[in-house]
Amino acid sequence: MTRRTTTRKTVAIIGGGVSGALTALHLTQQHVQARIVVIDPRAELGLGLAYSTPSLRHLLNVPAAKISALPDDPNHFLTWLRANHDASATHETFAPRAVFGRYIQTLFAEAKNVEHIQTSAINLRLTETSGITAGILDLQNGQELPCDFAILATGNFDPAPLPGINDQLRSTSAYHHNAWRPETYANLAPDAPVTLIGSGLTAVDVLLRLRELGHRGAITAVSRHGILPNRHAGYTPLADSAIPPGTPATSIAYLRALRTTIRNGAEWRAAIDSLRASTNDLWLALPLAEQKRFRRHLQHRWDVVRHRMAPPIADTIDRELANHTLILRAGNLSSVEIASEGAAVTILTPHGPETFNSARVINCTGPSMNYKRVNSPLFNSLFEQGLVTQGPLGSGFNTTHDGAMIGRDGNASTMLFTLGPTRLGTLLESIAVPEIRQQSNELATLLSKRIAASEKYLQPRMPLIAPRSPMVGL
Repeated sequence: MTRRTTTRKTVAIIGGGVSGALTALHLTQQHVQARIVVIDPRAELGLGLAYSTPSLRHLLNVPAAKISALPDDPNHFLTWLRANHDASATHETFAPRAVFGRYIQTLFAEAKNVEHIQTSAINLRLTETSGITAGILDLQNGQELPCDFAILATGNFDPAPLPGINDQLRSTSAYHHNAWRPETYANLAPDAPVTLIGSGLTAVDVLLRLRELGHRGAITAVSRHGILPNRHAGYTPLADSAIPPGTPATSIAYLRALRTTIRNGAEWRAAIDSLRASTNDLWLALPLAEQKRFRRHLQHRWDVVRHRMAPPIADTIDRELANHTLILRAGNLSSVEIASEGAAVTILTPHGPETFNSARVINCTGPSMNYKRVNSPLFNSLFEQGLVTQGPLGSGFNTTHDGAMIGRDGNASTMLFTLGPTRLGTLLESIAVPEIRQQSNELATLLSKRIAASEKYLQPRMPLIAPRSPMVGL
């Protein structure tokens, strides 16, 4: 008689921000029969970059009724918010991001039997047994973690390097590459002029934080078009998409359909938000040449209407503009050089180069999506092995519709997946909670089905955690 030997599967989630926490939560809610391990060097899981802000002035840019972490319970966050932070919260309340982070942590605490290894993953080595591909993760602490599935939930990285920034400038307090580090705001005179490179939501966050810490000097925001995000406001939702089915898959056809809807009486916010459920489908229907055309000509216009400011924040920005304490400048950054007052910033405008002085320059351009240059040992290894490839437009990762990584050979991985910002290599929308909650839920369902249907007669593999051999990598 053949003795049945079962081997418990291991799902390794690399990253413990919102993407990783929700993936672990959904795996446990679906009672997946596997060991679930989250790998993240931070002591606290569930926050990520956006929700670990210390400032209560940093608000969600989505109202409470639209940002539940659970796909099947749209009012879940609103109910939690009323019970734990603001009893008077309504569907239209824009809650602090730090409070939403607490909400995610509360949910993650409900994910029973999830292990946390407080370190980083630096390499993945594939293994094959009886035709089934698995892997071994090399960890920064010297351990090895065999896993049947690995999920990259790494979130966002630092911005890409700016032109005209040299190492000498980087060594001074005049330039800060990361807008989220405490030292970015330290030792700054209250009236000192500050320059923000970028004018999107990151720049808005930095302005709010500066003011909260007592800064009252002029702030100049520089970007290619010199445009701030629009504000949220009430509207009557549309029953149908502003880009109806059958619209030709071209950027200009999409734009014309959207304009027609607005000309016919729809409020522009209603028209934009009517696309929420179909944005990625519309994007994926575009040929590569049309996606490039959109990136080149329409991306900046989409960003300022799609990613809007909460009304209280927009009111603050309006006052800053009216008081000339916030100055917008349109132009491309040429250089930032050390000067007596801190830094001399030169931008190229339609009227020629312009130079002005600033005590501090802060990079607010947003996270880098060129994963070959983000200084991640794990990503470097994955690219070198051909286990991952960049998205068709040269950024993010190339993935299938379910988040499986597509390797150099053009095949989809059966064990390596990703979700959240990393999927912007193929998707237009993949950073907001509605996308992340859907992706994490669908990925949990996929893995649960694969684990349930997997081979039950596998021989046990090596121990689940073992010291890494000194020969690894030689």
